[in-house]
Amino acid sequence: MKRKFLLFGATGSIGDSTLDILRQHPEDFELAGFSWHNNADKAAALQNEFKGAQSFSTNAANAAAETERLLDLAHDFVIVAIVGAAGVHTTLAAAKRGSTILLANKESLVIAGDLVNAVVAQNNARILPVDSEHSSLYRLLSPAAGSAQPNAEWRRVRRAYLTASGGPLLHVHGEAFYNASKALVLKHPTWVMGQKITVDSAGLTNKALEIIEAHYLFRLPYEKIQAVIHPQSYVHALLEASDGTVTQHVSHPDMRYPIAFAMYHPEDPKVCVTDRPPASYPAFEFMPVDEAKFRSYALGRRAGIQGKYFPAVYNAANEAAVAAFLDDNIRFGEISELIEAALAAKYDEWDITSLDGLISYDNAARALVQKRVMRT
Repeated sequence: MKRKFLLFGATGSIGDSTLDILRQHPEDFELAGFSWHNNADKAAALQNEFKGAQSFSTNAANAAAETERLLDLAHDFVIVAIVGAAGVHTTLAAAKRGSTILLANKESLVIAGDLVNAVVAQNNARILPVDSEHSSLYRLLSPAAGSAQPNAEWRRVRRAYLTASGGPLLHVHGEAFYNASKALVLKHPTWVMGQKITVDSAGLTNKALEIIEAHYLFRLPYEKIQAVIHPQSYVHALLEASDGTVTQHVSHPDMRYPIAFAMYHPEDPKVCVTDRPPASYPAFEFMPVDEAKFRSYALGRRAGIQGKYFPAVYNAANEAAVAAFLDDNIRFGEISELIEAALAAKYDEWDITSLDGLISYDNAARALVQKRVMRT
């Protein structure tokens, strides 16, 4: 029987890979509905191709109601591939329905990790990670388990590593790093992604966000989650056991691997990527993260450890700063400076156990960054 699914964020890169899997295996899946944001032409083409699917633009004034309407459709799982903080509302709405959520929106857990996990538990919902690093870590931590929940075996983990390519600025230092051009920052050596996440990758901000996400996904303490630079991007996660041995999860850098794993779970996924034998793989390199250079990464780790509203502020400040960089209003190195200023600021006290309270911190951090950008 076909598995019906909803795809929120259909016109992005995750949407492209998801729909490619559907096209390869139409006997296994059916697109029941999808959302899109600004790319109306691409959305129209998808609507023409998948005629039975219902759709709407998240830019519409009634987007919240349309989200609920789509969630009313019969479905086996929901893919949340919306970019940025906007994805939190959809993740929570799906969790309240008790849906199986294939999560490609790390901000949902960065901003509201405790809240999302509570709603998931209350409604017997489920989250399966789609990010390549978290999908690999899920397999390494719990290869036969039916849920991403900690158990006695996981407590024997000495350390989990998420890999980072190092992005286009890996070998750029000092003033050249601080003043890196937009053209260079957006030239990722491995992955083809949207502009925002590509900028995040250049500063390793995305890795800090992923560490916070991993903390909430797997209930691992921050001291057990680290990042390591691996320029080839074939190893997506590593797991160090209590005896010091290390297990790696390896694949060609292609998002169809983790997406297909989640779409078919708990069954074995079908082949969706051209076979590449290990003899064709490059030599693997690993190196530590330079936290003095990648200041945004260090700030994100600290925000995660601080907890409370700090991860939400970190994410919001970064989104606002990256938007300013893409609009040519600040230099690349100013992104981390703006994040640091937002984390150091004093805010009114809002309820961090509610989404409204967390969004208030989010809005305040964005406003702070935007005000500072206007002064420059």
